[in-house]
Amino acid sequence: MKINLSDFAKSKILVIGDIMLDCYLWGKVERISPEAPVPIVQVLKRTYMLGGAGNVALNLASIGCKTDIMAVCGNDKAGSQLQQMLNENKITSHLIFDDSYLTISKTRIMALEQQLLRIDEERIQTLQSGLKDYLLSKLREIIVSYNAVILSDYGKGLLKTPNITNSIISICKENNIFVFVDPKGKDWERYKYATCVTPNSAELNLVANETIETEDELIVVSERIIKEYSLEWLLVTRGSKGMCLTQGDTCKKTCSDNSSYPSPLIISTQARQVYDVSGAGDTVISVLAAGVSIGLSFQDAAMVANKAAGVVVGKLGTQPITKDELEVVLLNP
Repeated sequence: MKINLSDFAKSKILVIGDIMLDCYLWGKVERISPEAPVPIVQVLKRTYMLGGAGNVALNLASIGCKTDIMAVCGNDKAGSQLQQMLNENKITSHLIFDDSYLTISKTRIMALEQQLLRIDEERIQTLQSGLKDYLLSKLREIIVSYNAVILSDYGKGLLKTPNITNSIISICKENNIFVFVDPKGKDWERYKYATCVTPNSAELNLVANETIETEDELIVVSERIIKEYSLEWLLVTRGSKGMCLTQGDTCKKTCSDNSSYPSPLIISTQARQVYDVSGAGDTVISVLAAGVSIGLSFQDAAMVANKAAGVVVGKLGTQPITKDELEVVLLNP
């Protein structure tokens, strides 16, 4: 597998989905509250990160891809902060601000090198018809400039809007644009005909309506799901067990350059110290889409994504992979 990381600069990828503002309160615990049996956290610093679909975009920008994002947020302080952070990270924003929406914020209380508590501020709601029509119209205007589109579904409303996900996939397919989906929930009819869907093991169990315990069961279920939803590829992330990449029948007829790889392809992970798995799925779909968009086979791109995920789980809090970190891990198998 040959990869020139500078090629990522030639790739332009659009992220569509649920953007969030992640706040981290970092502190120390030295005593228990006299009011209730809970630790008292003395806050030492406060940091902010792009969360949800924003973290996907940040991963792409951090490895050098030209990155755009399309999302909906409120006309509030958190929404303004997200816009500023996107600008600072050179991510082109197509944010839609609406007074009826509350920008999703998640505040994590961190101490003793772990998360003690998370506070969510959100109001889950689908798009009103006017916003939906505007988003799809805007997408049709700009779609031809992208190599790939990533749908980052956190179940917060945007991609649960009736028919919107199917419409986005249809627009992408009409323009021969790869469309990658990080799924949520068990309604996968809306992801039908996507290029690739990237569930974790729990998400695959949910849509398959069964508990998958063995590798043989994983292979059988993956092949069933990929046919049921007419997908070209299915990449299941399995935590410490690595990944399973399955190729659909349609793609097998057109992807002859991948014939040296078995399908399904089981990709083993490397043993690493795991501090925090939050954001690992965002890194996987980002690096996978970036790799495919610069000409890597899906198998090679998945193996690069697997190595990238091994880096981010070693970080505390939601943090993206950087180009330098990716280069190091690729040079040290």
